Amino acid sequence: MIGKLLGHSKIQTTARYAHLAREGVHEAAGRVAASIAADFDSEPD
Repeated sequence: MIGKLLGHSKIQTTARYAHLAREGVHEAAGRVAASIAADFDSEPD
C-alpha cells in the first residue's frame, strides 16, 4: 500500500527505502501509545 501511495511500481523500490523510516515509526508509535495511556489515566473511575 505504501509503495502504491508513493507511486512505486515495484515492491523492491519501496523496500529500498523502508529501513530509513524505522526509527521514525518507532518514535511515532511511542507518542501514540503515550497519548492513549494518558487518555486512560484521565478517565474517571
